[in-house]
Amino acid sequence: MYKTFKRFSDIIFSIFGIIITGPIMLSAIIILYLTGEQKPIFNQLRVGKNKQLFRLYKLRTMNYNGASNSGPITLYNDDRITFLGKFLRWSKIDEFPQFFNVLNGDLSFVGPRPLMPETFYKYKKTTQKKIASIRPGITGAGSVIFRNESFILKTVSKEKQESFYIQNILPYKGQLEEWYIENNSFNMDLKLLIFSVLVIVYSGTKKLHTFFKGIPLSKDLDTHLNT
Repeated sequence: MYKTFKRFSDIIFSIFGIIITGPIMLSAIIILYLTGEQKPIFNQLRVGKNKQLFRLYKLRTMNYNGASNSGPITLYNDDRITFLGKFLRWSKIDEFPQFFNVLNGDLSFVGPRPLMPETFYKYKKTTQKKIASIRPGITGAGSVIFRNESFILKTVSKEKQESFYIQNILPYKGQLEEWYIENNSFNMDLKLLIFSVLVIVYSGTKKLHTFFKGIPLSKDLDTHLNT
């Protein structure tokens, strides 16, 4: 029953989202174009429900060559990110085109964050199966908890950031996504949506995990996540 309601809500609110953010998206696209970006809309293959690949849309925040050849993670102070791209990422305006992904059925507003194939298949097979059982989301437990992911990576030398992500951050994200799937409900989705907005306007919010009963904890990352 909730799955049907959730999909109906996704359709309605994605239409509203497109209408409301449309002028902002258009303005950002024009500015990107005027600053020399010939392809202001960036798309990237991600793993969706039932492991089906789909194209996730964003506003381009990296220089064209860098974004085209980027690895599975964005490093701290990644020099591929443009000056305007930093603002678009901070404000989350770069994510606005994903309202079209929601309307199309590729995404939900809340769900496991879709990963690139080369990252997704580093999960354990049991984790892959569980995450792929539902539609991924624009935001979710992993997105909220790891609101400052790049600041975690800055504690690691640049040449080790990718391996640190794969060995430490990714497994914990998998636990968070599995926990979400097991506890998926209207109240959970509403709470995650509220906190997703909250961490944008007030990124200093601490100990977000204390608001989610039973959420997995990571002793190795706890210090980083609460700074």
